[in-house]
Amino acid sequence: MKKDKKPDQYNPVNERMKYKYRQHLRRIGQKDEKTVLAALKHIRDFEIFMDFTGFEKFNDHIADKYIQGMFNTHFSLSYITDNIRALKDFLNWLERQRGYRSKIDYNHIDYLNISRNQRSTAKAKEYQKAYKYEQIMQIIQKMPDKTDKEKRDKAVVSLQALCTLRISELRTVKMKNLVEEDGQYFIYVCPKSMSVKFAKTRYAVFIALTDDIIANVIQWRDYLRSMGFKDADPLFPKIDNHFTKTNLLEQKIRKEEIKSDTTIRDIFKSAFESAGFEYIKPHSFRKTLARYAETQSPAFLNAVRQNLGHSSIDTTLSSYGQLSVAEQRKIISGIKIS
Repeated sequence: MKKDKKPDQYNPVNERMKYKYRQHLRRIGQKDEKTVLAALKHIRDFEIFMDFTGFEKFNDHIADKYIQGMFNTHFSLSYITDNIRALKDFLNWLERQRGYRSKIDYNHIDYLNISRNQRSTAKAKEYQKAYKYEQIMQIIQKMPDKTDKEKRDKAVVSLQALCTLRISELRTVKMKNLVEEDGQYFIYVCPKSMSVKFAKTRYAVFIALTDDIIANVIQWRDYLRSMGFKDADPLFPKIDNHFTKTNLLEQKIRKEEIKSDTTIRDIFKSAFESAGFEYIKPHSFRKTLARYAETQSPAFLNAVRQNLGHSSIDTTLSSYGQLSVAEQRKIISGIKIS
């Protein structure tokens, strides 16, 4: 496989077809922009391999060489699998377009494949570490809360512990999404106001953690309201830091949402490491909830499924619900076989 040493190099005919495919993915496939761009990147990889010759030159021999080239470049199996899937989808679409129907043999597209064992390996997931709630609360309770930024950051980690949002949801949650009904708080996860995976609407109900964890979020919201924040403003806004002429730190809260997921990750990284814990991604909080739910009633597990935004309990269990080795050992060793 060749590297993209000439990012400005292109084949005009290929570009025209890629543009049409992009429109197809958006309008017919209803794919979001992130998914569309990922597909186009995989197609670009194939063009580089082909030295930007026309797509109509594709055949079974090229398919074999392309796959072998990816393995020789030592791409991960998961990347190769994603690449092949995207390329097959594109070629299956292209084969039906005018000017390509007699040039691309759809049977040759099936040669873009890897073995069953390789597919299984690509889908295999390593064990994902997640902290228990006792550890998460310990991390939060050690976070400082003197400055505006410290208060915001503590509220960010607290909200994630309470309702385990996806990181893009946590970054874009608005004041109005935090709702209280009958003494119970929840986040109304709505794609109209938040960046939500698959644009799914759901209710992420607060887990019954200690009162101080909940207070971190509610008091921060009330503080923003006292500063004139409205329903459509971000719950976790950008905060500018600058020093005055007398070398004093000043922080200015802006009514703008945080733009980068990296900023959110950095908040968690700082909190974890300051408390003496190894940093693991904020997404791991979702695993914490799912693994706890496995030990509770079926009704609780189903409620957690809804909280996480999963269509089925199978997704909750297979993606997040793997017990820790210690819990597995405790459960199995606790059964006495007579």
